[in-house]
Amino acid sequence: MNPLGLECLSVFGLDPVAFIGLAADLGCAHVTLNLGGSANRLPIYPDRPFRNDAALQGEMARALADRGVTIGLLEGFAITPQVSAADYAGDLDMAARLGVRSICAVSLERDMARTHAQFAQLAELAWERGIATTTEVGAGVLRRLDKARAALAAVDHPAFRLLVDTMHFFRFGSTVADFAALDPAVIGHVQLCDVPMPALIDDYMEEALYERRAPGDGDLPLRRFLQHVPPGVVVGLEVPIRSEAEAGIGPHERLGRCLRQARALMRE
Repeated sequence: MNPLGLECLSVFGLDPVAFIGLAADLGCAHVTLNLGGSANRLPIYPDRPFRNDAALQGEMARALADRGVTIGLLEGFAITPQVSAADYAGDLDMAARLGVRSICAVSLERDMARTHAQFAQLAELAWERGIATTTEVGAGVLRRLDKARAALAAVDHPAFRLLVDTMHFFRFGSTVADFAALDPAVIGHVQLCDVPMPALIDDYMEEALYERRAPGDGDLPLRRFLQHVPPGVVVGLEVPIRSEAEAGIGPHERLGRCLRQARALMRE
């Protein structure tokens, strides 16, 4: 069975140290965090960004060591017309100190040649620090799988891989056969959730940030998909369910159920 993790969207801005403890309590060896903090923080959680907080980073490092958890993925490395890969050198140093396994780069740069060049530079800067780089299929300018494949070919770096989020992957038209046809070596991270097909919520980002479904509660072909996830690749649960959080269902109970369903699918 692939190692399981929890993605930061699933916890709505929970304090990062508490998040690490939650993952350990639920038997997960990995968490995903975001440099810029939570994109979907609920008012019940105070904002506690760690990017420029050395004291908080120290707390996180101790929690990671004490609880046997790794930051499997650090998000927030965005390439824009105003931001270049070199701008993240300090963040990569911090990521290395925290033992981050991989980062996720997203580009909002429509000049694809510059996107590819910046991805290549970021991948090399990260790899110099022992960190792999992923880019997400369905995010930024890489909306569809063909553009993600083109980025892999253009960057041509052994530590540059794909992050596959099951919501985006299937909603933008890709199939299990498309996933199975990929070279296993290019799969760097999987974000697992379920959603109805077609969508029942008109606002795509509202659904993505706040109302996904636990694995098995939607219409995605997750059993068949999971059969093709390469061994060793972290499968992180990205299942923000605001309706349950606002109904008073805490993260242990809410995500515990999601993990049980994910484990059942993976065993099958």
